[in-house]
This record gives sequence, structure tokens and C-alpha cells, in this order.
Amino acid sequence: MTTAAVVAYYREESEAKISYAGHPPILYQRAEDRVWSYARPPGRKGQNDGFPLNIPLAVDLNTLYSQITISMKPGDRLFAYTDGIIDAPNPEGESFGLVRLKDALDANTGASLSDLKSAVLRTLDEFTEKEPTHDDVTLIAMEIR
Repeated sequence: MTTAAVVAYYREESEAKISYAGHPPILYQRAEDRVWSYARPPGRKGQNDGFPLNIPLAVDLNTLYSQITISMKPGDRLFAYTDGIIDAPNPEGESFGLVRLKDALDANTGASLSDLKSAVLRTLDEFTEKEPTHDDVTLIAMEIR
């Protein structure tokens, strides 16, 4: 199956628009906050993991995908990743998961984008006790200027 998270930033409106197709949630951080939040559709805030959102691509050709709009200001950040990060197993078979990913991001709030990505990968390597080989491990961190 193929999942997707599409993020479009509209500078004129100072908004990010996000759509999901079975993909784990994008995280965002406000410049004035010390924690990261999940970008979820309204009404999903009470759920623990926020995943999956909508269904993967091409499962049903009539699927309509929802869109989330998040207002953004300079200094706000977005973090996108593939499920290879949250599904990465440790030697006991436990998955890295969304909570560990968010904890790694929260622990590195003041870091540069490059250092933030390195910290996530370092935390992942420590958890798995090796470089993950089960799936792709892709991430991107963005900051609004």
C-alpha cells in the first residue's frame, strides 16, 4: 500500500494545508511553544495516536480526503516522516512509535533543523540498537521564515 501526507504552505495566507492518505500525522511546533503537536483533523484530539488518517492511496478510487488548515507564523516548524521511523522495532520487537518520536522532538525543541533531525535519528538508532533495515527511514523538518 502507498500512503501519503501532502503539505502545502501558502505564504500569502500564512497557512499550511495538510491532507493524509493513511499516513502517520505530521507534527508541528509553534515558535513560542516547547512541545510538538500532532496535525489532526478536528474531533480526533482525544485519540492517542492519530494514525491512520483517511485510507491509503488507490484502495478506493472514490475516496475523498480531508484537509487540515494550520495557521503558521515565522519560527513555526513542521516535521514529516515515513512510517519506517515509527514502525522500527527494537530487539524485543517493540515499535519505536509516535510517543518516542514526539518525545525526541520535544527534547530538542531549541535545536537547529539539522540537529533536530540528527537527534531523532540518533534516538531511533539507540532504540533499535542498530540502523533500521526493515523499511525506509525518511524525515523532513521545515521552518517558516
